[in-house]
Amino acid sequence: MSLHVLQPKSTFAPARSRSPESLAFEAFWRDLPKDGLVPARSAFHPRDAAQFLRDLLLVEVPPPGARRIKIRLAGSGFEAQVRGSITGHDYLEFLPPPYHDAALQSARLIAGQPCGLWQMTNVHYRRGTSQMLEITAFPLGGGGGRAPLIVALSRGTASFQMAAQIPATVMMADTAQEYAFLDIGAGVPAWDA
Repeated sequence: MSLHVLQPKSTFAPARSRSPESLAFEAFWRDLPKDGLVPARSAFHPRDAAQFLRDLLLVEVPPPGARRIKIRLAGSGFEAQVRGSITGHDYLEFLPPPYHDAALQSARLIAGQPCGLWQMTNVHYRRGTSQMLEITAFPLGGGGGRAPLIVALSRGTASFQMAAQIPATVMMADTAQEYAFLDIGAGVPAWDA
């Protein structure tokens, strides 16, 4: 999911083009009813996102001081790639500890700016393979005492590659190889990780 660690760069322009699926997911998100720039959680209905459901992730935006990015939902396609259930887990379990602070900050930036995020991230699976994922993420507002969420589309972009096995967990995400914040009307954050 995945949302992931961003490394500082002087430009937010990706080196490669976004996929048609990424662009279609952005169009879907932009069509959700909004009060301001961000749709409420209640405006997002999984049945309306049928073409994306298998690869969808929903994660809670951590409030200030929190050290957890709870995965609320992982689509069946994503969990098939992982070969395990990650729903209910903390995303930080699947990320090396030196990257936790930046992952927390990037999740808060998506909700706080607000903005979208596109990235390419390599993920290693326990079975000894890895795969490049294209991740496109957008915020959903909270309200009524409920935390805001991030809804993300995570799609494998290439076949699985052989990789070193990872210990004890179903997957381990690398830092983003490419990323771009996506302007939804409030500009993009100045990343100072």
